[in-house]
Amino acid sequence: MRFRPVAAAAALLLLVTVAPRAAHAQPAAGVAWRTDYNTARKEAADRGLPLLIVVGTDDCFYCRKLDATTFKSPAVTQLTANGFVPLKVNASHDANLSKALRVNVYPTTVLAGADGKIHAFIEGYLEPDRYAEHMRRAVTLSATADWMARDFHEAGKAAGAGDYPRAVSLLRAVVKDAGERPVGVKAREVLAGIEQQAAGRLAKARELETRGATPEAMDELAGLMRTFSGTQAAADAAGMLAGLADRPETRENQRSRLSRDLLATARDDFRAGRYQDCLQRCDQLTVAFADRPEARDASALAADVRDNPERLATACEQMNEKTAAMYLTLAESWQRRGNAREATACLERVTRLVPGTRQAEQAQTRLAALQGREPASAASFQRP
Repeated sequence: MRFRPVAAAAALLLLVTVAPRAAHAQPAAGVAWRTDYNTARKEAADRGLPLLIVVGTDDCFYCRKLDATTFKSPAVTQLTANGFVPLKVNASHDANLSKALRVNVYPTTVLAGADGKIHAFIEGYLEPDRYAEHMRRAVTLSATADWMARDFHEAGKAAGAGDYPRAVSLLRAVVKDAGERPVGVKAREVLAGIEQQAAGRLAKARELETRGATPEAMDELAGLMRTFSGTQAAADAAGMLAGLADRPETRENQRSRLSRDLLATARDDFRAGRYQDCLQRCDQLTVAFADRPEARDASALAADVRDNPERLATACEQMNEKTAAMYLTLAESWQRRGNAREATACLERVTRLVPGTRQAEQAQTRLAALQGREPASAASFQRP
């Protein structure tokens, strides 16, 4: 057996609908094989499951061996039943599909996502345990691709609606995990565009300050921080705003402006459902601006969150998500130090903090790697 790289053209071929044709291969016991390509594609898309396509021929020795051993293994049959839509293709009778997939070694297993994109080819026979391991990897790849595409789409919607903080947060996560995948490249481009807009606002604030229009510059900086929170320009704006506010001649007036802006940001967070951020800003107001009327308004706003169980529950979930993100980063730090025990403890804490989330999935994947379930190596393929 050997793995074949997925060519860009081949990776897209599963997106094409082919003429319906039943495969003539006899299904192996234990696997509920689908025999029509279009039906299997639709089922995979509807159920959100990856595809497992096995291409063979009538006179293929290793095809029969794969059916007689690997596809009768409990591990493989259970994985197939619970996590894949299995399709059997007989190239002797359906040469067009085999050609479209660029299959020329039999058997060949094609592992593809629910969206039809091919993740891997397995050419030749592979024993059950190693075959099952590659199936697990395909599930992970498919799930990873799905959340990246989903988050990139959601980021585009958020940016289109002017919710740049949410867009930036989603895009940074995609960029971090996608690497050089197409979705990662696109996410970097969109993120760079948002950063450029924010940098333009920062340049405008600096120009106002140069002209001596300090109040207007501070207004611009505060607006930049609200609109483009999460960008580098927003972080630079925070530092510049703090420096301007610290000037003796403007300190009191700017304290008033700062407290009003912080309260406005807290109210924006409240309206957007970012209750944990809202509580954090309200606490900052009551501590740093206790003598200002905005502190009283902040206390009332915080009470609107704390006295409402649904809002407070959402705030707790948001705090858990931020804590989980910190533990994922801490696990990476421990791993770099060679301390697998501490890294494992951090990852297990993530799974308890945010069960059923993308962060928990990432933690589970990294836990599996720490526990020694490394990707299987390729086996040799020999003809009978």
